Amino acid sequence: MTELGRTFAITAFAALAAALLLGSSAAADAATAADRTLLAASDLFAAAPAEFRAELEIRRLGETAGARLEIFHQGRDLELVRFLAPRELGKYLLRRFGKLYFLAPGSARPVELAPSYRVQGAALQELLGLDLARDYDIETVHEEAGIATFELVAKTPNAAAPRLRWVVSRKTRRPLRADLQSSSGKVLRVVEPKAWRDAARGVPELLVVKDVVSGGAPIEIRFQSFEPGPVDPLLFSLDNGAARRSLSAGPAAKRSPSP
Repeated sequence: MTELGRTFAITAFAALAAALLLGSSAAADAATAADRTLLAASDLFAAAPAEFRAELEIRRLGETAGARLEIFHQGRDLELVRFLAPRELGKYLLRRFGKLYFLAPGSARPVELAPSYRVQGAALQELLGLDLARDYDIETVHEEAGIATFELVAKTPNAAAPRLRWVVSRKTRRPLRADLQSSSGKVLRVVEPKAWRDAARGVPELLVVKDVVSGGAPIEIRFQSFEPGPVDPLLFSLDNGAARRSLSAGPAAKRSPSP
């Protein structure tokens, strides 16, 4: 190839690369209002009341027993996780405005944890929704046969993962799979809703979490009850533990599960 030919080829290649980059950027901005609405509506607990209480169990597939938890939720920024095993009574995880704390009986002060801290292999965001509209931007959307696949990029360090592939049925607005990814796009964990307790509110009955990096048996998260209703705001206090101490000293009181 002549020098002129090489120069022409390099110039053409550079122009093609620039066009592809511009095309990718345009695709990233091409998400419609309907796409953004679908993304927000398909998050777990998207249509649930702002305040609720839930009980769930986390265990590895094949195990006969796991960790039992009681969760109190208020708004987008307050969650209290109460451990129900007799040897764990009095221990809590408290999420307040993007920060996660561990509270234990006799502790002088709360211990701040990384937002990615996991209980029995499941992160708190995987239990109660990833807050897609708040924590992620839509990079691209691909749709085939009524299934929309969102490629999402985190816009906050508190997001569940740097990148997220979110697969949802456009007809039902229910999520089918979430691939939590590293910044390079490597899949770290996969979350799949397998059954619904209250599909209209986005309340799952069974979630399955697969750790692609560490391997091992998948984790099952089974919601045993879901009760909308007012939650005492003092449960989320860092300085005043009276409301938490007033909770039953034993396992959660028997309540009728929500329909």
